Amino acid sequence: MKTIPKYALGATLCAVSLAVFAEQPKVDEENQKLETIIVEESVPINPNSGVLPGEINRSQANNADGGDFLRQMNGISASRFGGRGLEPIIRGQSQTRINVLLDGAYIHGGCPNRMDPPASWAALETYEKVTVLKGVQSVIYGSGGSGGTVLFERDSRALAEAKGSHARGSVAGSSNGVRYDATLDSMFATDKGYVRGFVQLKDMDDYEDGDGNEVRSSYDHKQGGVVMGLTPDENSMIEFTFERNDFADALYPGAGMDSPEEDGNIYRLRYENALGLDMLNNIRVETYLSDVDHLMDNYSLRTAPKYMAWHPKAGQDMKRATPTTSKTSGGRVVLESNPGGINLEYGLDLQTNTRDAVLNNMDSGTAVPITLMWPDVTIQQLGMFAEATSELNDKQSLKYGLRVDRVDVSADKADVKVGMMPMGGHSANMSYQEYYGITAEDETETNVGGLLRFEQQLGNDMSIFMGLSRSVRTADSTERAQNKWMPVMAAAPPMAQATMLASRWIGNPGLDPEQHHQFDIGIGQKSEELTWSAIAFYDKVSDYILRDSARGQDGILQADNADIYRNVDAEIKGLELEGKIGLTSMLDLSGSLAYVDATNTTDNDRNIAQTPPLNGTVQLDYDAAQWGFGSRVRFAAKQDEIDTLSKQEVGETDSWTVLDVYGNYQVNDRLNLRFGVDNVLDETYAEHSSRSNLLDPVAIKVNEPGAIVWLKISANF
Repeated sequence: MKTIPKYALGATLCAVSLAVFAEQPKVDEENQKLETIIVEESVPINPNSGVLPGEINRSQANNADGGDFLRQMNGISASRFGGRGLEPIIRGQSQTRINVLLDGAYIHGGCPNRMDPPASWAALETYEKVTVLKGVQSVIYGSGGSGGTVLFERDSRALAEAKGSHARGSVAGSSNGVRYDATLDSMFATDKGYVRGFVQLKDMDDYEDGDGNEVRSSYDHKQGGVVMGLTPDENSMIEFTFERNDFADALYPGAGMDSPEEDGNIYRLRYENALGLDMLNNIRVETYLSDVDHLMDNYSLRTAPKYMAWHPKAGQDMKRATPTTSKTSGGRVVLESNPGGINLEYGLDLQTNTRDAVLNNMDSGTAVPITLMWPDVTIQQLGMFAEATSELNDKQSLKYGLRVDRVDVSADKADVKVGMMPMGGHSANMSYQEYYGITAEDETETNVGGLLRFEQQLGNDMSIFMGLSRSVRTADSTERAQNKWMPVMAAAPPMAQATMLASRWIGNPGLDPEQHHQFDIGIGQKSEELTWSAIAFYDKVSDYILRDSARGQDGILQADNADIYRNVDAEIKGLELEGKIGLTSMLDLSGSLAYVDATNTTDNDRNIAQTPPLNGTVQLDYDAAQWGFGSRVRFAAKQDEIDTLSKQEVGETDSWTVLDVYGNYQVNDRLNLRFGVDNVLDETYAEHSSRSNLLDPVAIKVNEPGAIVWLKISANF
């Protein structure tokens, strides 16, 4: 990977030039889908998955990562932390309430504060398809997933149907944010196998908001990978993938630290065999390993804060660093049968994640541990599942599934003491005892989930669906075991002591798993002239895991405003509308609207923090044979239904409206240009769900980018 940056950009530019002039055969239509990443419907008559109109970068160029890309779909928002690490929000839920799989692999980031959520590891141009399942539409992709499931998928075997050598290259750049984003994706295929190689280089500068203020958001991303497949016959496949991601110099305005370096390796091994028998139609075996090393500190990429006047080191730099590791391994075996015409999928899956993090004092240049933030936490989930779809008649279908998970949890360093304390240091278990009166013991859970979904086709290309589901999510490593424990110095004045206490962040090893009971209903129509859908959902949650502030609540022993976790009951409900009408054979008008309300019913219907407001789009597209133009208005209402007691909330958010314009031109069979201006009027605005900007009390929220002029050149050859 060290040698890739020197040559890959030049190779990509050369590839684009060759694509224009080389006398090579045109790549077949199947290969062209490398250019297109869409959100597809998982069930043909189900409007609940939606379709993202258009191709990647068609209407926005500044896709920082997978989370940024996903918010182009109705009903998906994103919480901005910096230039990288946008956290997708589906149905008002985020983080581990959404299952994100990268070509079948789970990856859990290395940052306790989620600088690197799973979607941020998706180098978009190297995937063929992104599927979004809102809510619970399947039980085969893992436990939980109450907000939804996102599948970033590669289909190297389909690309290998075009034998010989072929490739795709692209270069994108912008005036505000992304300096360049270059990708080269190549394939060599024969009848018996294929080799695919890809590399992506992205260099992002700090962007400016609409007022011309620079927002700390730059980072470097280098990704490379190889896919090797054996295809002994048309029904079977063995495929191995290795993928390397390197991130460097990532700045975060909404944090007290930046990330000077992070790297992650993903290994995958897949076997498929389509036997074609009623009792065993298909076998799919997938295994994976993702290994992340993450470093964040407060001095490499910014000026370190100074010790206060009352401190013995007054005026000196207060340097802190947190190295972390996160290793996730697992796999699944999925069998498919067709007894009596019923499509049945069943099998086992396993996921094991181990996380370790330590906050170090770096004042002397040598790491001195202050606290173990993740005390070697391991969560292992072994699941059994079965899911069937029955065609009741030619217009009705019924989908039903059951899932049982055994969860084993341990924190092997919970009793390890670190820090210069009179009693020999402080351990994570001492923190848990202080705030909850318990310690972290090895725990075992058995969680049961299920799904029932009815779909009915009506006349005039219309369909309806109704769904009931139960999904159970175990507390993640941060919720159950976080241990950001800061000692309080007796010499500090009272206000400084209160600040130290409020900076503590303590997980709760006694949390019960969340239990979501959802009902959703929708109706939609899909024809050549008109496509529309309307969906309503209601989610009653028992033991919702709430990040809160310690105020002596039931089960909380302190009232010092530290960040803690506790179980409450909650209700989440919402509505999504979208539609597209063909005004002429080449002119389409489309729009979308999404609303969600999330309430903590235990605390007198208290609002849940970071819930997106009413938001939507209106879009007009003109597509001719060789070129097209479009414009889109994005908007959000004022969000004043906030949790005034939560430190995760950043106050109310004003309404905003933003205009984008864009176009594309197909130069020839191989070369395509895309261009546009995002936020044409240079508006200053922020998503409600952005993180707080700790370093700038004037600009409390992390603002979105101002005007962006962008260009993307893509070629197949």
